[in-house]
Amino acid sequence: MVRGVWFDRGPGVEGVLLLVVHHLVVDGVSWRILLPDVRAALEALVAGGVVELGGVATSFRRWARLQVEQARVRAGELEFWRGVTGCADPLLGSRALDAAVDVAGSAGQLEVRLPGSVSSRLLGAVPAAFHGEINDVLLAGLARAVRRWRATNTNTGTGTGGGAVLVDVEGHGREELPGVDLSRTVGWFTTVYPVALDAGEGDAAAS
Repeated sequence: MVRGVWFDRGPGVEGVLLLVVHHLVVDGVSWRILLPDVRAALEALVAGGVVELGGVATSFRRWARLQVEQARVRAGELEFWRGVTGCADPLLGSRALDAAVDVAGSAGQLEVRLPGSVSSRLLGAVPAAFHGEINDVLLAGLARAVRRWRATNTNTGTGTGGGAVLVDVEGHGREELPGVDLSRTVGWFTTVYPVALDAGEGDAAAS
């Protein structure tokens, strides 16, 4: 899961440490903990001192066990989530997925670059106007785009643009719980939950 390689570049030249860690044991936040610790440890060793790092308040193991407890506490939410995943979600294409054809190697890619004047509003003014976050704006845009696409592509079987689109939304996973401090905990924390996006019954062509 972890591999470190020290590249000694010779006398008078600063060496390089390559640290490779599998995503199974780290997330993006973990690197903000690891890198300062590695630097502090190296500086202490070079100076002939003792490596002293901050403690970990909540271990990943304890966190994992707390999730089992949370599942029991939240058992009453099960019907709500079943309702979300059971919503009408018409296919985006004319057929179901084919595991032999619809693979990563056959996928396309589209890249769009926005000017600063647009992205600044997207990141600031628009979320603030609706008392939300950038994710809310992007998901709303996705819902309207799917509705418009369905309305103009009769091969989807709808031809009206109606119906919700079901997506998985991923979060950082480091949710606050009583008595839990994850500020120095290294691990792969993540949350994935279903969201049913419905742009409503407005004019799909004008979306």
